[in-house]
Amino acid sequence: MTSLPRDVRLFGMFSELERADLARFMSEKRYACGETVFARGEHGNTMLVVTQGELCAVVPGKDGVDHPVARLTEGAVLGEMFCIDPAPRPVKVTASAPTSTLELRREDLTRLRQEAPHAAAALVNAVLHEVLRRLRSVDDRVERELAASQDPAAIIGPEPEGEEVLHRLDSAVPGLWKNAFAFARSRGSA
Repeated sequence: MTSLPRDVRLFGMFSELERADLARFMSEKRYACGETVFARGEHGNTMLVVTQGELCAVVPGKDGVDHPVARLTEGAVLGEMFCIDPAPRPVKVTASAPTSTLELRREDLTRLRQEAPHAAAALVNAVLHEVLRRLRSVDDRVERELAASQDPAAIIGPEPEGEEVLHRLDSAVPGLWKNAFAFARSRGSA
């Protein structure tokens, strides 16, 4: 029987029964060094938990070269957003060493919902809490960068609305929103 690593934050609030139920629906998958795990732009249909080895998330740069944005080692979870939104993956993920993972596919999630609804609910709840944690982190980062760069009132000026606020902020702190949202998406949808 497959078991989940104990130190995975995403599963921290699961009961022992929910952990065991989730593990029953996951299968081991191995990747060779250099093998592509997720292609950028493909729709999410799996969640992986790294049990051994290392994965690397990369994004294409303006120079046409892939740039690493995250290293994912034992205990890392990626692709969990597919549980609530099978959006296109914002990053390419490759194995930077021989890597073993536990995989939950869309059909496994469907079976989990039917056969172990408490574990499925715990998983979706955990993913939603993780999304909220990431949003708060991005919000905190934006606030820190604004405070460090200059007085926000000077950036925004007289009462702009909607996208004009974002445009003015991005003009004052180049790449702030793009980098903040790229970081948040790479950690949640890989």
